[in-house]
Amino acid sequence: MAIKTTETSAAITIGELIHQRTADLTPAERRVARTLFSTNLMAGFDTVAELAQRSQVSGPTIVRFASKLGFAGYPEFQRALRSDLAARIDSPLRLYGKSSPEQPGGELLDHVRDVFVHGLESMFANLPPPEFAAVVEILADRKRPVWMTGGRFTQACAEMLQAHLYQLRPNCQVIAYTPAGRADALLDVARRDVLLVFDVRRYQKDTIALTRTAKAQGATVVLITDPWLSPIADLADHVLTVDVEAPSPYDSMVPSVALVEALVAGVVAKLGKTTRSRISNLERLREGYTWDDQALSISGEDD
Repeated sequence: MAIKTTETSAAITIGELIHQRTADLTPAERRVARTLFSTNLMAGFDTVAELAQRSQVSGPTIVRFASKLGFAGYPEFQRALRSDLAARIDSPLRLYGKSSPEQPGGELLDHVRDVFVHGLESMFANLPPPEFAAVVEILADRKRPVWMTGGRFTQACAEMLQAHLYQLRPNCQVIAYTPAGRADALLDVARRDVLLVFDVRRYQKDTIALTRTAKAQGATVVLITDPWLSPIADLADHVLTVDVEAPSPYDSMVPSVALVEALVAGVVAKLGKTTRSRISNLERLREGYTWDDQALSISGEDD
């Protein structure tokens, strides 16, 4: 799917388009959007009458919904959605034939560079500044504990974000990527807590279940996902999307890492000098914690 918005020349997916236009939708049209996200967009293949019944709205509401997204009618919306979902469900095996790993030396490097640069440009072009600012505001609020988690690959991004954030503010924790780790974290997730979750295509059921429970316990959910949007988008209070196009069969993490660093830069700017004081204290503590005889004696190891 490659829709061109009027605000930017960058292509966006159906999921991104719905998310970006949410503020322009009526309450009834937003129910349609929630129905689509809760069904992984599959409800978009219903007839007008079926989707209307499922969303508890009128048939004309479905038509107006498609029109507000920029389509001439519901059939055109469905054609675009069909193209979108083909990419949404791509796996490494399906993507293997689409990548070009056999290019020689310099040609391969040029191709890799172009793919990564395009991914970064696409992500930043489609990143709504108000939504980004809202997420930074939440992450910079020291009174709100922040929990971070991801999937098989994106857990590394969650850990990277936590490694930066804990130096800037207290109460930042990674939820371990294990069933026990996730259950244990949910024991303490409460109202005013923030759950920042990474979930990209081939969306993980356990990640969705974790988020649903945290939301039910009152947590604010921040989702970082791909352009096709994880089903968690239906639960999330804030959604940021990253491009995942890669020069290999595996989705790229380059834009995700760039977004993590952008969020860190935003928190540093938001908190100002207080971050410098905290980092200074951390460095002082680290310098005093050395594995010399004095430290060993303090720890009791010489006893």
